[in-house]
Amino acid sequence: MRLTRRGAVNPDLDPADAFPTWLDAARTGSADGFAAIYDWLGPEIKRFAVARGARDADAVTNDAFVAAFRRLGDFDGGHAAFRSWIYAIARNGLIDAHRAEQRRPPMAGEDGDDDRIWAPSAEETALDGVADARATELLAGLTDAQQEVIILRVVNGLTLQETADAVKRPVSAVKRLQARALGQMRRRIRDEEVS
Repeated sequence: MRLTRRGAVNPDLDPADAFPTWLDAARTGSADGFAAIYDWLGPEIKRFAVARGARDADAVTNDAFVAAFRRLGDFDGGHAAFRSWIYAIARNGLIDAHRAEQRRPPMAGEDGDDDRIWAPSAEETALDGVADARATELLAGLTDAQQEVIILRVVNGLTLQETADAVKRPVSAVKRLQARALGQMRRRIRDEEVS
């Protein structure tokens, strides 16, 4: 398979087949290898950052890929392992940004009460075209851990194992979080229909 310039990566290509070529090219410093990997996962990571309430989802996405590309020599695995790895890097970046925001004093003009980067309101987030405002509303009623699992599993389509790797929890914990979140969302919908 021949790599082409950025933006020309075939979206119908199966990442399982193409990833080894992309990874080898990126490890040799090829811009095309980096671009192919970014084109494959960049939009997913950005949706994840937006859904998690990042103030600058592009920066979170770029930082995650820069960190991953700097450590490509340490990476060992296939496309699924890389996908989990990049999500874990992005998640850690969001956690670090959240901690930094907690320590930062409010700037003039900010109310100081809502300087969090985690639980976004429906107004702040429309999930960047991924879901409608109703889904965002439902997500806002979940805990951070539940939101994270639902976004990774349902919105971005990660497997249970990929999600577990990304959030650094056992698969059984991911299953429980997902079940509780979906149950809570079902109850909320049912309660709204009744009233």
